[in-house]
Amino acid sequence: MAHLGFLLTGGPFDSERWRTAYELGRAALDTGHDVTYFHYLDGALVPVADQTLPGCADDGLYDEMPTAKFQELVGDGAEVICCGLCVDARGIDAETDYPEGVEVGLLPDLADLLGEADRVVSL
Repeated sequence: MAHLGFLLTGGPFDSERWRTAYELGRAALDTGHDVTYFHYLDGALVPVADQTLPGCADDGLYDEMPTAKFQELVGDGAEVICCGLCVDARGIDAETDYPEGVEVGLLPDLADLLGEADRVVSL
């Protein structure tokens, strides 16, 4: 099977890039492929636990929060890595703000992903 990589740079509420990355990764996992995500820049905010967007859940725009979707992916075997420099720059406390299974790495982890994955999607 193939290894699909994702470089996710957009934040959880500035676009739907996280949802596209989730849906593509979900489809890849469901068909037996390996999936790795590298969250860079504002993408480091996507898997932060306990996010809410009051008022939007009722309208269906964010009926599911990004962190819940990425926890599903981790539970199903996806690797989720967040850039440590991006985490620090955004004041994220990785030990308390990220759910279990979300890793903190550095740019060499992105380089590894780019070298090892059969395809990389940048969103």
